[in-house]
Amino acid sequence: MKKTKIFIILIFLVSATISWSQSTPSDTTRILFIGNSYTYYNSLPELVKGLTKEKFSDQVIETKLVSQGGMTLQRHWQEEKAVQTIRSGNWDFVILQEQSKLGMAVMIDNDIFFGQTDLFFEYSRKFDLEIKKAGAKTVFFMPWSVRERPEEQEILTYAYSTIAKELDAILVPVGLVWDQLRINDKYNFYVQDGSHPSPMGSYLAATTIFSTLFDANPLGLSGSISGKELSSQGEPSLKSQLLTDITMADAKAIQLATWSVVNSMKKLDNYPKVEQPKPSYSIPVLEKGENINLKNITGKWYGTSTYGNNYLGLVLDVESIDDDLNVSLSFYSPDQEDKMSIEEVKLQENQLIIKMFDNLRRMKSTIRFSLKDDQMVGILESLGSITVYKHLKFSRQSIQNELDIASFALLMQSFQSNTLKSGYVKAAIQHYEDYSIMIDKKYLPEERYLNAQGYNYMRENKIKDALNQFELAMTLYPLSVNTYDSFGEALVQAGQKEKALKIYSEGYELAKKTNDALLPYIKANFNKLKNGIPNTQQNRMAPPPPPIPKQ
Repeated sequence: MKKTKIFIILIFLVSATISWSQSTPSDTTRILFIGNSYTYYNSLPELVKGLTKEKFSDQVIETKLVSQGGMTLQRHWQEEKAVQTIRSGNWDFVILQEQSKLGMAVMIDNDIFFGQTDLFFEYSRKFDLEIKKAGAKTVFFMPWSVRERPEEQEILTYAYSTIAKELDAILVPVGLVWDQLRINDKYNFYVQDGSHPSPMGSYLAATTIFSTLFDANPLGLSGSISGKELSSQGEPSLKSQLLTDITMADAKAIQLATWSVVNSMKKLDNYPKVEQPKPSYSIPVLEKGENINLKNITGKWYGTSTYGNNYLGLVLDVESIDDDLNVSLSFYSPDQEDKMSIEEVKLQENQLIIKMFDNLRRMKSTIRFSLKDDQMVGILESLGSITVYKHLKFSRQSIQNELDIASFALLMQSFQSNTLKSGYVKAAIQHYEDYSIMIDKKYLPEERYLNAQGYNYMRENKIKDALNQFELAMTLYPLSVNTYDSFGEALVQAGQKEKALKIYSEGYELAKKTNDALLPYIKANFNKLKNGIPNTQQNRMAPPPPPIPKQ
């Protein structure tokens, strides 16, 4: 009798041990993704779900994505949606993906480099505590470096490995698999911007996440995966569709590389051993210049800068009023004057120092100028989650990059005056005609630029400005369904329901006529508005994510 009892206990222990070590998920596995565009491009959570369901057909896989373009873990924490989602769901895994430059990038002119990891580590620790309280496992999604800087992968590897090891979290080595295959030109893992993932890149990420979480070899799984398309906020589309269509040969190569890297990680106790890399940049330093005094800097200066890609030129106006400095600084784009709010001006150690606030970017900056060879040379510095350094250069000559900035400033004054007389849309169209004559070629702003400007205004609750931008976009691009939808949405926010119905109706008819891809989207939102359903973010049909640029 005792022997029988011992035998039964042994069977139970062996069975329990086998059950614990199996790679298959439980009956239902719930995975929460917290990230940004690297996660929502190509609907990555849906790809992971598709691979898992194919491998374990009798299992239920549930995923949810909390995301937005450019989001850092700090912003996710501060906006609280991600934290509330962790607390409200019975998750098995919570996957964290930091902003691509680790949330503390250094931007020098137009180049972005990795900065410190302080905020990444700080908010990883905060999220880890919440995840563990909820009974889930913390997972870090280690991404890839941009196409033009493969050497930066070691920075990502060091940062993710360090924090994952500290927190005893699961590390998904997507960047290491990517690094192993990127040397082969036949694999195109990037879209045109050289940063975001192509469908093949997202497939690589999905196989690595799948293999790591479930300790399962992905070899033999399909390269064609269907699922619901996710918006940039993680909202799923109504219908399933083909998300990736990778050839079996390419899928096999990715699967072999994935399983090789995942197994290699096990031999390293799941965390790569990487030395802390040295910074790959040098902070700009302002050269010493000539003696600066009120007399030799008073007046107008015209210049250029790397502050924004869309700026044509700058005007710096320095005045002396009762021996006090008074400064104005304007940045001109083709249809806008961005006038900086000057908070402090002083002369110190042969430098003109200006502290300013950029209302458009909600950013404080300090500019230090030196005077050399009748030119004002400056370096702008802005401290925040991204540390920004920009070069500025001014002279007394108004012609910069073949454009007379003084004449253009007068053109902008005329645009502003005509807006008051005839309305924004008519004034803008006239302004573009006048500007085209000035530069001797046809100019029109891109539709996506106007659309982005409109939504920027909506986020700042500047509804009138948003209406102007969207109506202008619809006027200039009357065959774009998207312009009607955006204008209609702004009209609803402005409380102009009847006009919104008219615009939605026109956009819907255009979508039907042209069989536009946005037809189901605008139809759903139009019908909700007709039926009196509030057109809130929760009730709007989720738009598709940004289109993948053409290769």
